[in-house]
Amino acid sequence: MQIVIAHDAGMATKKRGRKSDPSSTSGKIRDLLKQGVKPMDIAKKLNCAPPLVYNVRARMAGGPAKKSATKAKVGRPAKAAVGDLGDLGGILAVVQNGEKDRIRMRRALEQIQSVITSALA
Repeated sequence: MQIVIAHDAGMATKKRGRKSDPSSTSGKIRDLLKQGVKPMDIAKKLNCAPPLVYNVRARMAGGPAKKSATKAKVGRPAKAAVGDLGDLGGILAVVQNGEKDRIRMRRALEQIQSVITSALA
């Protein structure tokens, strides 16, 4: 038995999701960004959170969708140190950030252990 999968070439070029609304906050942010207004000024003018402005700017530039906070924090070295691994200072920064993460995780484990110990006592 042979299975044939039909593929519509037009589906690949269709844009998915909602159409952008120029009257929404994000639409207003896009307009102001196109005019060259600074993100912090936009946030103050529209009374919105600065991360929203930066997210809209990233989406306009074709950036990836926002990652969850847990994925962003766990297992990633500092942004400044990632691109600078070629020099000694960059390597040192990565090692120092790793050490800080290790210390933070150790403290968390100690707190968890004390909570478990007190709950069992």
